Amino acid sequence: MRSQAFFGSPDDCARAFYDAFAQADIEALMSVWADDDDICCAHPAAAPLYGYAAVRSAWEAILRGSAKMRIEMREESWHRTIGMVTLHAIQWIYVGDEPQPRGPVFVTNVFQREPQGWRLIVHHASPLQTGLAPGAGQVVLH
Repeated sequence: MRSQAFFGSPDDCARAFYDAFAQADIEALMSVWADDDDICCAHPAAAPLYGYAAVRSAWEAILRGSAKMRIEMREESWHRTIGMVTLHAIQWIYVGDEPQPRGPVFVTNVFQREPQGWRLIVHHASPLQTGLAPGAGQVVLH
C-alpha cells in the first residue's frame, strides 16, 4: 500500500527522507516518494530504477541487508523554481559503529510540488573520485 504523506516544503521532504533512511523505516522512506510510476532512483554503479514498485524493492533490500546507516550531507546546493526543486550535495555514509564514513557520493534529489504538498520524484547517487587508490575505503552502499 502506498502512503499519502505530503510535505509543506521540499526541505521538510528531504529531512523526512534522510530521517527514514537513518531509522531504516521503509514505510516512512517510501511515503516521501510521489505516488507515480514515473519516479526514478539510481544508486551508485547500478542501473536506474523506474516506478514505485522497483524503487521500493531496491530500498527494501538496502535497508534489510545493512547495519544502521547515517548520512552526513555536505555542500548542499538548492535550486528552486515554482513547482520543482533540486538538491545537489555530497554525502558521507556512516555504517553501524564504523568510525570512518564511506563515500563520498554526489547526490541529486528532485522534489515536485503536487496539489497537496511536496514529494520526491528523483534520487540519483554517484560515487565521487577522490584520488584514493582503488579499495582504499571507497565502498559505497547506496
